[in-house]
Amino acid sequence: MDDLTRIGNKYDGGYILSKRQINKTEIVFSFGIWNNWAFEEDFSKRKDVAVYSYDYSTLALLQKSVSSRIFWFFAYLAAAAYHLIRLRPSRVLDSLQRSRLKSNFYRFFNGRNKKYYIAKFISEHDDETNVCFDTIFKELGEVKDLSIFLKMDIEGAEYACLPQLAPYFDKINGMAVEFHGIGAMRDRFEELLDKFSEKFYVSHIHGSNYAKLIEGADIPEVLEISFINKKIAPGGVALSEKRYPVKGLDNPCNPYKKDCALRFV
Repeated sequence: MDDLTRIGNKYDGGYILSKRQINKTEIVFSFGIWNNWAFEEDFSKRKDVAVYSYDYSTLALLQKSVSSRIFWFFAYLAAAAYHLIRLRPSRVLDSLQRSRLKSNFYRFFNGRNKKYYIAKFISEHDDETNVCFDTIFKELGEVKDLSIFLKMDIEGAEYACLPQLAPYFDKINGMAVEFHGIGAMRDRFEELLDKFSEKFYVSHIHGSNYAKLIEGADIPEVLEISFINKKIAPGGVALSEKRYPVKGLDNPCNPYKKDCALRFV
């Protein structure tokens, strides 16, 4: 494809998608953010979209819910001052970094700008800390076909929840998914790709250089794969003869290590 672009961080946290997908998107579903929502911020700068980010672990990172942000802002200022007086610069830096993280989080995920954080993991069931796709789409209500872009990085849980996405494929113009533990999960990985191939083309692939190589292969255990709905790629996607990573699009997840080389012929 000749209209691919990178959204998000230069290194880890950046994903590749078609400009056609940006134009179509009205809603971004983001599953797995932890302490990095650069993709969601960058996407929002390019187009006014609603963002729904799901990750229960971020709540633990922030320690308190959004409703207590004023208290925690002043608490971190006080902590920084205390550690400065005690001449403990490492703790001052940690306090300031956490305060900055909180400030950036509350600035972006404030609800008033259609940017929502939901403190739940995506899963195959619902409970206090989990939510499934059926519930998400039911609560979302009627949405236009091809109006959703989905990003997912959930450390291996993708194999359990993604099969349940199939009834909603027509709503989704594309996805950027990190697949983990591919060596051990090869059968389920291939099953998912087969299922996706009914509605989507693979538009881009990148190997994570944080991961080790699959035993007996030159493919890393973690792959970032971008998909585009066939309805917005009517001409199809040609079999790639490119060498990956692609200059100008890809960067190593770990900037201190050489990127993973992939080639398909």
